[in-house]
Amino acid sequence: MSLQHREVRAPLLLGRCGRRGGFSQVELAVAIVVLAIGILGVFASFAYGLQSANHSARLSEAVNYSRQLVELIRVRNLPFQHDRLPPPVGSGINDADKTTWEQLSALEAAPFAHDIPPHTGFRRRILVGPVPGSGGSDYRSNLAEIRVSVQWIERGQVREVEMVGHHRRP
Repeated sequence: MSLQHREVRAPLLLGRCGRRGGFSQVELAVAIVVLAIGILGVFASFAYGLQSANHSARLSEAVNYSRQLVELIRVRNLPFQHDRLPPPVGSGINDADKTTWEQLSALEAAPFAHDIPPHTGFRRRILVGPVPGSGGSDYRSNLAEIRVSVQWIERGQVREVEMVGHHRRP
């Protein structure tokens, strides 16, 4: 009797191309990079969403303040408190001489010191004058145009909302 020696090997799990199952380090690195890029995209869109929400909130505040200022001017009949239109510069409702951010009045400056909370971060420019095209004795001579510009600084840039209203002499 002859003994033959035979080797018996267990079958290996071979994947594609004759290699063992699982992922290589290169495949894992590529997958991690792709996942990281996706996560960065989500965070970038989240940051953009926060900036948009902040801008919307400030814009809404500016619109509300400008509307409030126009209404205060109308309710108090401020355009016709003086002899003629436009009112004198320095009256609080004629800021024709103020053109830069540094020159603008704070929202709560006179004549609105007790109407608007202090330190809002907004500034205003108010121009009150005759309605364009008015003159003579027609109905437009009894109308005043009220322009209120509310400005604020956002991300290093001056932003602005302007509201225009009209007021009739009582």
